[in-house]
Amino acid sequence: MLVSFIISSQAREEKLFKTINTLKKQTNDSYELIIIVDEPNIEKEAMDFVRDQFIENDKIMLIFNSKGQGESLNWNNGIELARGEYVSFLKEGDLINENYVQKVQDIIESSENKIDLIEVQYEQSNLFEGETQPLLETDRLYDLQENKEVFAYITQEIYGKLFRSKFIKDFRITFKKNVRFDMLFLFMSLAHSRNFYLSGDVLFKHKVSVPKYSIFDIVNQWPHVLNYYRRIGTYKEFKDQLNYAANYCMAYNFLDLSKRIKNPVINKKAILFVNTKLDRKVKEFTTQNAIFLENANPDFTIRMENFNGFINEQLKKIG
Repeated sequence: MLVSFIISSQAREEKLFKTINTLKKQTNDSYELIIIVDEPNIEKEAMDFVRDQFIENDKIMLIFNSKGQGESLNWNNGIELARGEYVSFLKEGDLINENYVQKVQDIIESSENKIDLIEVQYEQSNLFEGETQPLLETDRLYDLQENKEVFAYITQEIYGKLFRSKFIKDFRITFKKNVRFDMLFLFMSLAHSRNFYLSGDVLFKHKVSVPKYSIFDIVNQWPHVLNYYRRIGTYKEFKDQLNYAANYCMAYNFLDLSKRIKNPVINKKAILFVNTKLDRKVKEFTTQNAIFLENANPDFTIRMENFNGFINEQLKKIG
């Protein structure tokens, strides 16, 4: 079996049906769908619906939690149960292109070596619109000993990634309990990967919603990421790449997300948080970080080179 898709589910019937229905149309049926229902107070109608999907489709593995455990533990349980060569995480409601599994098969067969980490693109809706736009060259296999820029430019999302199952289990890479540590999982995986394939194919549709957790959990993962690389002895080797990724997350992705949520209180708090974290570091970063000087994203470059002006402008807009 090639791919194990994992969903941490709240048993939302309409959304689950859409995802399951698109998976049924795969041109390559070398996949399974692991659904972990994390809603102990599920209504009978929703329970019956989910069970019917399991009964009618031998591609589905179904687990009901007796109490809510959260996405992190559900994803860990899904990894343990996965029989596919790769694991990939979905949200209820994701619409999967019928050629998804076949495209992954084609990518794997194009390489003489096992590929540890694969990224595909997706079409966003809701908070963000349009196709994901990676900073790296697409349709390429990267050797992570030589192509260290991947650590700086990789898209910092768990969705759209396929992790080789044996590799993840051999290195005992898991999600941390109770808190939002999906980015840490990604960078832990990247730290031990030999290679990374970046596909330019848009293979599913994904709704980007307002996070249920504090959006500050996103940036608060970065001290853990950096400390992990220090602990395994590779921080110095990837210092510029990791610091670029951390600052890009904070001053670009995080601030853009906080603005799109359209909550002025959260947006202002996010701007002040980033200012506190980066104000004293900006000059050194913009003049000495080799990755930043490559100017991969001109918008980010302008924002950082005029950091104080940017912060003040954003605060004035909020009032």
